[in-house]
Amino acid sequence: MSRIAIIGAGASGLVCAIEASRKGHNVTLFEKNSKVGRKILATGNGKCNISNEKIQLERYHGKSPSFAKEALKRFDTFTCKAFFRSLGLEMREGEEGRLYPMSHQASSVVDMLLHEVRSLHVNIVLECEVTKIEKKDAAFVLHVNEKTDVFDACVIATGSVAMPTLGSSGSGYGFAKSLGHSVIEPYPSLVQFVCDESHLKEVSGVKMDANVELYIDNQKCQSVQGDLLFTAYGLSGSAILDLSRKASHALVQGESVDVVLDLLPNLSREALTSLFQKRLAVGKEKSLSLWLEGMIPKKLAYFIIENTHLSHIKEASSLGAKEIKKMVFALKSLRLHVKATKGFESAEVCAGGVDVSELESKNLMSKKIQNLYFCGEVLDIDGDCGGFNLHFAWASGYLVGQSL
Repeated sequence: MSRIAIIGAGASGLVCAIEASRKGHNVTLFEKNSKVGRKILATGNGKCNISNEKIQLERYHGKSPSFAKEALKRFDTFTCKAFFRSLGLEMREGEEGRLYPMSHQASSVVDMLLHEVRSLHVNIVLECEVTKIEKKDAAFVLHVNEKTDVFDACVIATGSVAMPTLGSSGSGYGFAKSLGHSVIEPYPSLVQFVCDESHLKEVSGVKMDANVELYIDNQKCQSVQGDLLFTAYGLSGSAILDLSRKASHALVQGESVDVVLDLLPNLSREALTSLFQKRLAVGKEKSLSLWLEGMIPKKLAYFIIENTHLSHIKEASSLGAKEIKKMVFALKSLRLHVKATKGFESAEVCAGGVDVSELESKNLMSKKIQNLYFCGEVLDIDGDCGGFNLHFAWASGYLVGQSL
């Protein structure tokens, strides 16, 4: 029986502890917070987007995204469902293949994982901080709360610097560097945009299905259709999160970032122009804002009027071809400048992390130090929005636990 130290009781650490303990190892799970799985509780707006029916390698990113292939093969969607079912947790499918606990509560996921960890007699050490890891001969010496303990193998599952309010600190990067590993500089991903336009606060709270095009240095590089949420600071929603990795990287590089919004993607410019013209035949005595409100949210109607400088038009009957063209352009090609993201504080995950080229993809063990493993978000692997990141956390933890 080997003594295994797992640093971090998040998604990957918990699954790793379960699998390693099931194989008969003596496992100690170190967590600096007072509770395990704090970040799991915040996923999916508290409902926990466990995984996705459409797990594919193409949904993952990093310097070497193909590195994730073995973990995703060993722990595919079928295996994921079977694993959680073995804990007593049932799943339901949501929009775009997303998988959630049937209870609709993230706490159910944490409770089931914690119960299994305890039933397997894993030693859970809470409110403790591992400050240093030393390799001495074939053993690992962990410095924990001014004490030391010795283990046969060490798993770093500390997560990233995303969402520090939930206890994330990026300590795993420091451990990796101290043990001779390289770290690709992290930057925020799955994060909201901060825009220059101060008048966006007038449309704060409006949510629409929109097509969003991302421009970097005036070159279109990505287009996504999905939920768009206007906020007082800028933009949020699934469409923005899907674009945020490239946008965040560009901002770090000092490049200019803009987005062009098509707020009515199911209508062509011609169709929208025709619709506006037809609507003039009825209700033309209405105020311009009320007339627009028959098609778009009230806040957005006022926003479009101000954005197109048409506030001097009191009734829809006064609209001409020129004014209609302006409104069509504003609704189909609203351009906003992105000056920043909301940063690590709001980012769901990080891009960057421990350089996976220095690890064995078959078991996530270090190529430099025998019996040193990494799993979860500390690695330079990140996924799209929709359960892909949490799935990789489970999958990488599972692969390490199986390989120990």
